[in-house]
Amino acid sequence: MTSRRIVIEASFSRTPDGKTILQCHSRGDRRFSPFCCFVDAFRQTQSIENHYQRAKVFNGEILPRDWQQAKHFKKSGLKQTNWQIGPYRLPCVTNVDGNSFTLDDFGIQFYIALWHKYLLSNKSLIAIAAQFDDYEDPFKGSFPFCQADVIRQCVHKGIDSLRPMYAELHCLLKHGRLWPRQTPRP
Repeated sequence: MTSRRIVIEASFSRTPDGKTILQCHSRGDRRFSPFCCFVDAFRQTQSIENHYQRAKVFNGEILPRDWQQAKHFKKSGLKQTNWQIGPYRLPCVTNVDGNSFTLDDFGIQFYIALWHKYLLSNKSLIAIAAQFDDYEDPFKGSFPFCQADVIRQCVHKGIDSLRPMYAELHCLLKHGRLWPRQTPRP
């Protein structure tokens, strides 16, 4: 049975017990939506969502031109086979259910790295987010670390607490090799 998704179309919501929930999506507070947060990666300034979705490689070595096309490919039944992150073609690491990725998947690391870069350039957003009791993204689904998770972690542990979460990808992009403590991927 699928649960019904409730989308709050406001910057924040209040629970019956008075807690305030920051809505981290494009129908909520857009400053915390990957569709509205722009960052430079590989000499292109795009939204976090566009960078992430364009990194997907589908059956037949097809690369989407933008986030809309990536979503269309998925809905059409094309299977994602890899990630194209900078000069590297990297494998996908799916979760046990096969409906998303693991937290250490290179694409998820890329997503976290994009948020880290964005938030380092927009540190005042963490002070704004800290005024709330919790953070929500109703579109999260089975995604292992959505923007609400990113914001929650940055508020509670600091922006740089994201660094270890993408250290393997960072090492590969900076030094051309995988992070030594990680085992080779399939």
